[in-house]
Amino acid sequence: MTTIREMTVADLPEVFAVRISTVENNVTLRELKDEYGLTPDSLAASMRRSAKGWVFEIDGKIVGFAMGNCESGEMTVIAVLGKFERRGIGEKLLMQVTNWLFHHGHDEVWLVTTPDPSFRAYGFYQSQGWIATGEIIDEEEKFVFRKP
Repeated sequence: MTTIREMTVADLPEVFAVRISTVENNVTLRELKDEYGLTPDSLAASMRRSAKGWVFEIDGKIVGFAMGNCESGEMTVIAVLGKFERRGIGEKLLMQVTNWLFHHGHDEVWLVTTPDPSFRAYGFYQSQGWIATGEIIDEEEKFVFRKP
């Protein structure tokens, strides 16, 4: 059975386990903390302010998640376990967060990803209608998606 549901603070250990297990753009817990300031505690604090996320479960196990920030209009993260890629999970999670950001008054939402078109993420976002802007932010390219 598959489910998409709103992420809770109780999900954070499993969410972090998914994030460090991705095939492409893999990071460690130390890198998340040292380079991005992300820990379960900091993410829980963000969730109490302006961040919200959704998890995709298969038989009660989180296999993917995505989050956004309603203040900035940023799609902040999307991650799916490698063995569950190419099943439409990322598309569904991306749509969930994008619609939530639109609901919060953003006519254009954004994200950053690798500027290297050989990475799957680059092509994935383009296939979902996101537009590469050419603007580089901290070595990543900004993509935008406009409300239909």
